Amino acid sequence: MIGLVILTIFLRYFFSIGSISIQELIMYFHASIFMLGISYTYKENSHVKIDIFYNKLSEKNKTILSLIGVILLIIPFAIFIIFISFDMVSSSWSIFEGSSEAGGLDLVFILKSLIPLSGFLILLQALSELFKNLQILKNEY
Repeated sequence: MIGLVILTIFLRYFFSIGSISIQELIMYFHASIFMLGISYTYKENSHVKIDIFYNKLSEKNKTILSLIGVILLIIPFAIFIIFISFDMVSSSWSIFEGSSEAGGLDLVFILKSLIPLSGFLILLQALSELFKNLQILKNEY
């Protein structure tokens, strides 16, 4: 992706050549990194969060709070993303949606498919966290 950005800058400023397709490809790569990286970042516990209160809790209370967050926030959010995007993605695939820009890429339908895929990966990771936290609580008693 960095190479494409450098290529775009080089072509634009040294040869006065602009390429919509390369710019869209950069945008597609950027969106793909974020959409597919959300669940991985969740797995690695690397999302930005405020630890003011969380760090003061006991391990048991941290586990309970994480369990509540997974059940009340993350799982419903992931399911919502999957269901709300299904119609948009299926209609995009039915017409093989492409770019609205002249000279753009004809792969918008593939990019839109990452939305429910991302929701599904978040849901899988949330279920993994749910079972992990339940196992931790089970072992404490």
